[in-house]
Amino acid sequence: MPSTPRKIYAVMPVGIQNILVSLRGWAFNRNRYTGKYRWYFDNLMRSQWLSAEQFRDLQTAELRKLIKEAAQNVPYYRKTLGKFLNKLDSLTLDNLKDIPVVDKSFFRANVKEFTNPESLKHGYEIDQTSGTSGSPLVIKYDFSSLKYNLAFRERQYRWAGVTKSNVSVHFSGHLILGRHNRPPFWRYNALEKQWLFSIYHMHDDNLGCYADKLAQIQPVYIDGYPSSLYVLAKWLQSSGRAGEILPWVVITTAENLDEHQRNLIEKVFGCRSFDYYSSSEGAPYITQCAAGSYHINPESGIVEFLRPDGEYAEPGEEAEMVITSFFQRTVPLIRYRIGDTAVLAENQDCPCGRQMPVIKYIGGRQTECVYSTERGWVSSVAISCFMFAIPDRINGSQIEQIGSDSFILRYIPNGSPLNQQEIAAVLEKFYDRLGRSIDVKFEVVDEIPKGPAGKSRMFIGLSAEELKSLKND
Repeated sequence: MPSTPRKIYAVMPVGIQNILVSLRGWAFNRNRYTGKYRWYFDNLMRSQWLSAEQFRDLQTAELRKLIKEAAQNVPYYRKTLGKFLNKLDSLTLDNLKDIPVVDKSFFRANVKEFTNPESLKHGYEIDQTSGTSGSPLVIKYDFSSLKYNLAFRERQYRWAGVTKSNVSVHFSGHLILGRHNRPPFWRYNALEKQWLFSIYHMHDDNLGCYADKLAQIQPVYIDGYPSSLYVLAKWLQSSGRAGEILPWVVITTAENLDEHQRNLIEKVFGCRSFDYYSSSEGAPYITQCAAGSYHINPESGIVEFLRPDGEYAEPGEEAEMVITSFFQRTVPLIRYRIGDTAVLAENQDCPCGRQMPVIKYIGGRQTECVYSTERGWVSSVAISCFMFAIPDRINGSQIEQIGSDSFILRYIPNGSPLNQQEIAAVLEKFYDRLGRSIDVKFEVVDEIPKGPAGKSRMFIGLSAEELKSLKND
């Protein structure tokens, strides 16, 4: 939402905000679920039962189309893929290794060079991502790419036994309350029967209010960050209210769903949980079937598993995922280092009967909760958007919590250090999510410190002992 409408929304009464949320839902619905959306979805419901050989043929055909389109219309790929245009008919998946890998930092610094201007002529939406690098990235999706993307998400819902049109509750990182900091902590999108719950007010003092409303709604499904749903599940269990809210299913994404989180969420809500992997950039979908397996969706793209030396990893070996996306045609991703790791399962036979590749484990999305006395526990993923206040001024960042309301923001500036106006804009993002009782110190660095495994962490939380001192857990 542009800044001026957002400011107007922020001060509107709750009833008006609900109307505005519904109108925005109507606009999204018009752009996302009309035209070719149904065609994409129907094809995906059929193609899920293809054989492994048929999936390989499909991916070969899609790769040829993608390379042709990118080499003709995208500045970066015009330089790197032009040599393939005269031999597309003979190109196979084995030729991927002949294409240079795109590093995430290079991609972020040159995203315009990766954009297909032809795809933007009929309209687009903007998505934002920060990943684990702490460097902001704005991604454009033309409406055709967006519809294809959402068709994969709907197929995951169908695997879980629900549809997007069912009554649902969503816990995500959007600021939905504006300047309101008292109940109700939710807004309603009437068009899509969606209840949007704030994850920035899940303090113990407020969770009873959350529970009462959820028990009244009894949604068909709950969708959200695992860490936020886990906070709610722990409170419901400790308050003796487990079993009061009984959705058909809980769907999680954006963070790793740890086994202890899954077990408690399923116990408290009395239902199965389904988890899926995707990204704002446009990574191929990895979705969970009813048998519990994580499947790469071959129609959405190709996932290569590379060792540090660039060679292909064996099944059972954790490796970096290098992705090629078939549905993101606005900003094509061809052999892109997404920054996450995964393990391809040794046993590729799934009881569900689908011959989609099976993933044993997805890494690289470990998150932590941060804590403020005003707001309680908030997923670190949800506050990562602070840098979008100044998207062109930060090349990398790291947030460390050093006390209940104290944080250090280390950042690599793009050029000179942030000025007072820019610092104020960033602080406002923090205040919106963690309250105004927090203190944030800004620290300019040349590089982000790396952990024992050699990876930079965007968030460093408090130790277990420090957490216990803040809240008995």
